[in-house]
Amino acid sequence: NYVYANPVLKRIRGIDVKMETGTGKTYVYTRLMHELYQQFGINKFIIMTPSLPIKEGSKSFITSNYAIQHFRELFPMQKINLQVVNAGDFSTKKGKRKQFAGGLTDYCEASRNDVGTVNALLLNDAMLASKSMTRDDYDQTLIGGSSCPVEAIKLTRPIVIIDEPHRFKKDGTAWENILKLNPQLIIRFGATFPNIAIGSGRSKTYKKDYDNLVYDLNAVESFNQGLVKSIDVNYPSLPENQASVQYRVDSVTNKELILKRDNKKYLLSIGEDLSVVDSLFDGDTTYEGKKLSNELELAPGMILTPGVWSNSYQELIVQQAIDAHFVKERELFYRPANAPRVKVLSLYFIDSISSYRAHDGWLKRTFEKLLNDKLTSLISTEDGEYKEFLEATKTSLNSEKQEVHAGYFSEDTGKKGDEAIQAEVDDILRNKRKLLQFKDMHGKWNTRRFLFSKWTLREGWDNPNIFVLTKLRSSGSEISKIQEVGRGLRLPVDELGNRLSSEEFRLHFLIDYSEKDFAQKLVGEINADGGKLEQGKITDSILDQLIENGYALDRNSAFFKLGGDGIVDHDRNVLRLDLLEKLVPVGIKHGKIRVNALAKPVVRLRKNNWSIISNLWAETSKRYMLKYNVLSDDEIGGLVSGSIDKEVFSDGLGIVKRFRTDYDDETKSIVLTEETVTLSQSYGKMHYGEFLHRLHEATNLPSNTIHSAVSRVLAETPNPSAKFNDHTVQNIKNKFTVKFIEMFAQKYTYDPLSFTANVSVFNSDNQLVNELDQGVVGTSLATDIKIPDNYLYDEAVYDSEIEHEILRQVVPDSVVVFGKLPRRSIQVPTFTGGTSSPDFVYAIREKNTNNIKIYALIEAKGKEESALSDIEKVALSAQAKMSSELKNVNIELVTEPHQVMEILGKLS
Repeated sequence: NYVYANPVLKRIRGIDVKMETGTGKTYVYTRLMHELYQQFGINKFIIMTPSLPIKEGSKSFITSNYAIQHFRELFPMQKINLQVVNAGDFSTKKGKRKQFAGGLTDYCEASRNDVGTVNALLLNDAMLASKSMTRDDYDQTLIGGSSCPVEAIKLTRPIVIIDEPHRFKKDGTAWENILKLNPQLIIRFGATFPNIAIGSGRSKTYKKDYDNLVYDLNAVESFNQGLVKSIDVNYPSLPENQASVQYRVDSVTNKELILKRDNKKYLLSIGEDLSVVDSLFDGDTTYEGKKLSNELELAPGMILTPGVWSNSYQELIVQQAIDAHFVKERELFYRPANAPRVKVLSLYFIDSISSYRAHDGWLKRTFEKLLNDKLTSLISTEDGEYKEFLEATKTSLNSEKQEVHAGYFSEDTGKKGDEAIQAEVDDILRNKRKLLQFKDMHGKWNTRRFLFSKWTLREGWDNPNIFVLTKLRSSGSEISKIQEVGRGLRLPVDELGNRLSSEEFRLHFLIDYSEKDFAQKLVGEINADGGKLEQGKITDSILDQLIENGYALDRNSAFFKLGGDGIVDHDRNVLRLDLLEKLVPVGIKHGKIRVNALAKPVVRLRKNNWSIISNLWAETSKRYMLKYNVLSDDEIGGLVSGSIDKEVFSDGLGIVKRFRTDYDDETKSIVLTEETVTLSQSYGKMHYGEFLHRLHEATNLPSNTIHSAVSRVLAETPNPSAKFNDHTVQNIKNKFTVKFIEMFAQKYTYDPLSFTANVSVFNSDNQLVNELDQGVVGTSLATDIKIPDNYLYDEAVYDSEIEHEILRQVVPDSVVVFGKLPRRSIQVPTFTGGTSSPDFVYAIREKNTNNIKIYALIEAKGKEESALSDIEKVALSAQAKMSSELKNVNIELVTEPHQVMEILGKLS
């Protein structure tokens, strides 16, 4: 009869959460801490990171104003008290008392009596293993009388959250150190998990070391759902006479390297330069024992192509990276319809620190020359604000203390005295939001947007606005290809901090010729991480999905039918992946990863068909403003009195759930009991003036109106000031939202504004464009559909499977033209602050004429209407309202493909 240390967790020791790079792991585990405290009262957490950049990234997010504000809205009675321990926080100077780090003391001594406080300690693995954390001769004691930091932490019985679990293998020292903390639970968040070996010898196999995997947002889903950027892999070609010169690693030891070419062997000892083998090996690259000085790890069979080492070839890559940067920068500086700008950043992985940091380093000198030339060329052709931005960039670049490019290297950590380098490090590691801004608070252009690192930033660190990622000279240890591009996968944010998910964005990844198979390897990794093929073979899960789709009645008949169609052979090997993809999706969508793509995929407009709906487009692609009806005094009074009554006022007392285990003599078993205890300590109290201000901001009601209602309700309440707290504010806000929706469901009109959608099918001369980027219409190409003459484009593309099914249906003869609308080109604002966006348009003629009688705008959602959220139901109401105000326009939502045909039948 085991008595659990924590009866809520029982015997569970591990939980794994797999989320692809760039999909919000830090957000999820921050919210997890709030949820565990709210649900179970657990208030001690340790966040373990494997490196300083990841540690700084976690700290930056958790302590940011926008994150604090966001979680305050979700958990108004809670806050996270984050403590960060660094090497310099321990006072051990000679003659001084040996003191614990202040943050460590605060964390260990915090108790559950600090109502509403979630205590978190942020550490990296090197800090946990340091002598400062394990020594026991400090001149102070912590919880339980311990004078050893690790022992004191152990007594708090924390929950440990691990970021990047592949860096904490269970047979490693870092994992052992975590177990010494005696955690109640270990929760691992990562895109990559370590492998463990099963068996030995020839029978040895490997599998992922999952420990209770509860969520898997894999790479295939992340790319296919548009949760991360798509990728363009580019490399400059090599002249044939250089591309054919290749050296194979014959053997490698701690003392010598043997290269082989044309049956001739070349021996290199420690410290010798590769240029003694071939002059094309440029860049001062030496052999350092099983790896090169650029940290490229060597293994027998590896191929080295010396042509890509030459400075002239590397300069070509830098030039292409600069060109790619400014193409994207101009595009996102001048976004359509005056949308907020997006600042573009570029990241360079380099092989030699001195080539960048040295005063006359080759890379720094080359980069600044190429950038200066590019800026001069652009300034001569640009005007307006963008020209000002370019001029400010050129001025800064040529000043004594330039602020255009910055570097971060492991050697910079803790380096004192060089303020310029520390400013660069701070901008990269700690001032992520500053990098995303075009101007500072004084209106000065913030020109920093080119970042350099060796391999310190290769894992963990990222910035959402990295659009160009360049890898100079194949270097660094071999890691996951997904991890390698992961620094730039996150979807971007605009200058106002809004995450942009409605458009397709692509990461431009530049490598050298020797890695020309990078894209193929990347696609293979992605498909292995969530695709349904196993080593290129058909699986039972694919056969089951084919049966579900009606392809065959059982697995055997499905397999034989695939063979008959030439899709698989008798050994289950897939012969025609393109044909299989038409039947069932098995991996990453076509076009998500491209190689040396000089142009985006496009869909061509059929101008004759678009001209038929040009009047509809002109009207519906406008942006609309909600104009609320003026409420009478009685209606305002009803809204206020319905939102502010005695029920919403709270004393703000903390509530804690307690779980207790007892031994039951009758059943001879352990019994778990739960009780809810209200504490005497209140939380989130505020002055009355702040209370009124918070309510005014939450409701937009006049402060004097709120004051009158509060005074009336609390007129006979003793000690009313105790009611002015976060909990009361949230209660009133929630009740106001409900009453607001009830009252304003139809009390508004739509007023058209003078600007239109970000995506337009017309140019500045009001002429139809020839084509649109495929990504703004749909992410997937429907190759199984014959395009009818009355369709709006030459190709059919879609975003979701329900859209695919709708496109497969044959429209009635009454439909003159139809097609998929560009993404969010028509947006119907809702009175709760969101928008609703139709996906398809159908122009329906009058009987026996070609005159358009009515337009049907269809929004498709792949779920039952009964399961729609309250916000989506508001969107339905908004669509109905807009339909009534637009002449001959009917806006409908469908959750099943056949509903489209029913709607068209009724309107015909």
